[in-house]
Amino acid sequence: MGRIIFSVVVLVLLTVLIVMNLGPTTSVNLFGARFDKVPVVAVAMLSFAVGVVYSLFLYIGQSLHRSSRERLAQRHRDIEERERKLAAAQGKTEQPAPEPVPESPPVDASAAKTQSRTSRFFKMFR
Repeated sequence: MGRIIFSVVVLVLLTVLIVMNLGPTTSVNLFGARFDKVPVVAVAMLSFAVGVVYSLFLYIGQSLHRSSRERLAQRHRDIEERERKLAAAQGKTEQPAPEPVPESPPVDASAAKTQSRTSRFFKMFR
């Protein structure tokens, strides 16, 4: 939370600096469309807004990925618990117990080994 507050304060200070230099204008070429005499402040504010929206989409994607990973881990724990209960019930009826299945690594450990560039990118912002 502190990182967000710090970022907002720095961006507000930069915006004030830009507003104090309102005079200069520039020309902008936006995918072939050329705009002349656009205030530099307008370009900076538009760039800031686009960056915020882009960051929002990255954050939402990261949150969805994390929640699906947590749900998968919870399902894995539930299945293991059901298997233990089934094995205990079979042991009480004196049926031969199935061979123990070697434990698989936790979901997070295997995910850490096979990180993609995107997940490493998200870790930079944690």
